[in-house]
Amino acid sequence: MTHLKNIVVTVVLLILFNQGFAQNKSYKRGVSYGYHSINDMQKASENISWWYNWGVEPDAAIRDTYQNYNVDFAPMAWNQLGIEPAKNWVSQDTNVKYILGFNEPNFIEQANMTPSESALAWAELQAVAEEFNLKTVGPAVNYCGVCVEENGTAYNDPFVYLDDFFEACTGCEVDYIALHWYGGGNSIVGYVNEARKYGKPIWVTEFASGDTSNPVENVEEQINYLAGTVNFLERDPDVYRYAWFIGRTNSGADAYPYIDLYGADGELTDLGKMYMDIPVYDPDYKFQIPGRIEAEEYYLMSGLFAEITKDTNGFLNLGWTDNNDWATYKINVSETGVYNLRTRVSGSNTGIIDFLIDGISAVIVNTPNTGGWQNWQTITSQIELTAGEHLLKMDIKDAGFNINWIDISKVGAIQFDNFNIEVVGETCPDKNNGKVIINTNETHNYNVSINGLNYSFTSNKTIEDIAPGTYNMCITITGESFEQCYTIQIPESNFVAGKTTLTSKNVSIEITEGTGPFNVFVNGENILKTSSSIININVKNGDLIQVKTAKECEGVFSKTINLFSDITAYPNPTTGNFEISFPIKQEQVNVALYTLQSQLISTKTYQVINGKVQISLEGKPSGIYIVKIGLENPKIFKIIKHKN
Repeated sequence: MTHLKNIVVTVVLLILFNQGFAQNKSYKRGVSYGYHSINDMQKASENISWWYNWGVEPDAAIRDTYQNYNVDFAPMAWNQLGIEPAKNWVSQDTNVKYILGFNEPNFIEQANMTPSESALAWAELQAVAEEFNLKTVGPAVNYCGVCVEENGTAYNDPFVYLDDFFEACTGCEVDYIALHWYGGGNSIVGYVNEARKYGKPIWVTEFASGDTSNPVENVEEQINYLAGTVNFLERDPDVYRYAWFIGRTNSGADAYPYIDLYGADGELTDLGKMYMDIPVYDPDYKFQIPGRIEAEEYYLMSGLFAEITKDTNGFLNLGWTDNNDWATYKINVSETGVYNLRTRVSGSNTGIIDFLIDGISAVIVNTPNTGGWQNWQTITSQIELTAGEHLLKMDIKDAGFNINWIDISKVGAIQFDNFNIEVVGETCPDKNNGKVIINTNETHNYNVSINGLNYSFTSNKTIEDIAPGTYNMCITITGESFEQCYTIQIPESNFVAGKTTLTSKNVSIEITEGTGPFNVFVNGENILKTSSSIININVKNGDLIQVKTAKECEGVFSKTINLFSDITAYPNPTTGNFEISFPIKQEQVNVALYTLQSQLISTKTYQVINGKVQISLEGKPSGIYIVKIGLENPKIFKIIKHKN
């Protein structure tokens, strides 16, 4: 039996990305969103590299601090009137590298500019770019319904608009093409393909599945769209940058069109987590052979598209196959020899794949009808490989199937996926009853060591009563020079924990520790059972909220609602004026101002407009002031006034 090198795997997630964690931040990935809070930016900055907000300067909450998060801001001249304000901003922000042109100018309800009007304004925008050494991103176009017209042409087609724009703008320099797209399925592939004719890198500055003729019906469908589309954009060499639309909507993550990346307090939604987790493309990455190739992690591709797989191993699979579609993979073969080539496929039709090495056909694989697009089978054939670096091409000769992975191993070796390791965490705090369950595809005389203890088995083994923690586990075969090692983590069971965010008559609860499903009680009445860790319910002041988990031993999360506790003042410190925001409906309120020595300065009843009251300290000396808000439960806080 061929000796296998030790493999170190962290068995924490069932989904493993083969190369995605080599880099965890994509230069391409961004978000189109105009209401970032500090919490939004802190979380998103871990995985995105840029954003824009259709305006000329950053969002107010992060205007002066966004540079600290290593995220680029791209100002936009929304139409010709935005050029001068954009110039004012880039003159003071030396971090700006790009300036975006006009927002959907072929839409009457958007920038509303004919191609000749855009061309005329572009000269002014180009002058700003040249003065401040910026790259220009062209007019962001899309298919429209109510469109601008010029010389008898209604510009429903974005590429007809761009054609006429470039014809009118003969002296213009446009560094990048900009596109918006809301079609579903894999429709973005054809859209991007058409834009390649301009010979310029592409920014997709808005995208989501918003096709009203075939709308997504739930978050899961939007997640599947996002995963496939981002995988395509991330790996396409002509796509320079892309931005999901949008960060957060008023309707929330669980309402149509299910496009929110952020929750109320900057936490990532399930959609947001998926957006951040798509593997980052590294064009220099080489799959090590023997080893497994995830089909969606191609080097280059034509015609294929990824989707979330329902197979037991893997994250995405490639699908949407047509004849003559192909994908290539850079590989590095450790030694010359004959290898087993195992292809994981599914589909309702038979098919043919031609695998080529450096342009020469090496093996033809016939794929079966597996009985469904997510009914998976493994097809085994053999391929001769020489040591060194090669380009493996998967050429679809007869289409109608999906591909999850390609596994290449030396003949006679234990297969990469011979072992299925399942980790079961502690059931309740301090029980120390974690488990490791080992299932194998092949029968041998195995030995496994974990935590200083050794066990023998031939096919399956369950190791019980393991305390929470991280362990090294190695599997060997008696009489063979084989060893495969894993790093496993037994999760600790914790008491239920969570955090709440209050708005007017609504509380959002995020359960951070605890086992679902969750039962939610308001004043002792069970009003909801849900598997979601983010819970939104209507409340009134004084309500007792309790969340119970599926395990009684984890305790109860409790929160008594005090709607008055989240009254805030901004800005604080201030140079004169500040506003008080109320999380509940309030028509009027009495506000008293005191010096730090409790001397009354003023008292006045204010009308609450849009949940806010405007207060002025103009003419008052700098220092610390006390503000008392006369409510059922008076609210008192300090305001610091600085000199102008």
